[in-house]
Amino acid sequence: MYFLTAMLAIALTLGVPGPGQQFNEWNKKSTLSTDCPVELPGIVLEPGVYIVKLLDTKEKRSLVQIWNSDETQIIATVVAIPDHRSQPEQYNTFTYHDIKADGPKPLQAWYYPGDQEGLEFVYPKNRAIEIAKESADRVMGSTTKEGVIVAVTPNGKEIVIDQPHLTQTARRKPQ
Repeated sequence: MYFLTAMLAIALTLGVPGPGQQFNEWNKKSTLSTDCPVELPGIVLEPGVYIVKLLDTKEKRSLVQIWNSDETQIIATVVAIPDHRSQPEQYNTFTYHDIKADGPKPLQAWYYPGDQEGLEFVYPKNRAIEIAKESADRVMGSTTKEGVIVAVTPNGKEIVIDQPHLTQTARRKPQ
């Protein structure tokens, strides 16, 4: 009996994370350090250090918050959708659309250390069209945060990636 109680206590101790331990998707946080302007959907960040956090939305679309370096001010909240890479890295990875024009580098995706699944940022559709043409990449775009998300190809073709959930209501049959 003592052995079973001891094993249960050990299992509970090891199985319950303490403060600061990360084990859920929603509490992911990374530091973005940049020495040049960086573009995110709807905003340009000046060179500096920023905190990038995933909000707990429990939806296919994720909300990502950009904070100042001491996490006292939210600079932006942007929409992102799942993205996949072939090999996980052991460090935070931020990928950029490689545009030929001078100006801020558009941020494409954020991958958390050890994850193959990351988050690709969704730009306003008009800006997504511009970035796609300039970079020869497909770029996620939408007219609103809640609207249809499309992948814009370099030639301007739009491929629907995600549609908002429609709420259905029950209607009574006429009698």
